[in-house]
Amino acid sequence: MPKEPNETPESADATPADATSPAGSGSVDGSAHVDREDSVVAGEPGVAGVDAQSANTAGDESPGCMPAVVAGTLLMLMVAFILCGVTTWILFQKRTEIAARSLQGFIPNIEQSLLEPDDKARVIEQLEQLVKEMQNPNYEPSEAAAVMQRIVRLPIPHWGELDAVDSFVQANFDEEDRGEALKQLSRARRAIETNQATVFDIVDVLEPVAVVDNTPIGRALKQPLKQSDVVEVVQRAKLLGDRAEIPDKAFARTDMATILEKEIRKAKTIGGY
Repeated sequence: MPKEPNETPESADATPADATSPAGSGSVDGSAHVDREDSVVAGEPGVAGVDAQSANTAGDESPGCMPAVVAGTLLMLMVAFILCGVTTWILFQKRTEIAARSLQGFIPNIEQSLLEPDDKARVIEQLEQLVKEMQNPNYEPSEAAAVMQRIVRLPIPHWGELDAVDSFVQANFDEEDRGEALKQLSRARRAIETNQATVFDIVDVLEPVAVVDNTPIGRALKQPLKQSDVVEVVQRAKLLGDRAEIPDKAFARTDMATILEKEIRKAKTIGGY
């Protein structure tokens, strides 16, 4: 029989083009590549990710420069301690020389002080004698240290300032106030004489009548003195006497040279404080 015009030959053995064609295989490879990229983006560890994590772990476990910093710090501390010890030893061995030089530098301050002339001359004579003794190589360093401990506590230049305040009270206070003021000033002196107060206490007592200047002492009395300032000095002297438990009575004035001589003798016999 003749074929129908609209019939087409069957091709039963034909295969889909995308399964066998090169384009089809490229499609499969592209899908796999996209899947791998998606897995990396999604956080799945690949080879590069594993290497980065290993490097980070190795970096975290490394001690870094901390041991070197600790060792350097300890070494610097050791050097500092050694230098401090050597310096202290040198100064300890040169105590006598340092004391002699200190006394030599202190004498000009005494020369410009307000001490009474006779008292001043005796004080300077004692200090010069000490300098000569300390220049002897056999002079004991411990004795030099004890002498200096006692001398630096004494208000040697300020003793004359107390005398100046004392003179102002006698000249300007009325009879009733004069006796009370002189008594309180004598109690302050007595506190120094009995080692119940130091130079710092007298400096505080005299502060209302003192001013800073460029002299070697570094201070001077106000000129002229004012009665209101002197009244405050008397009040501070009373507080110092009360604190030192000095009896509330007037004491005779003692020369600074006498006090200095006693302190030097104590330093040579019983030592410093």
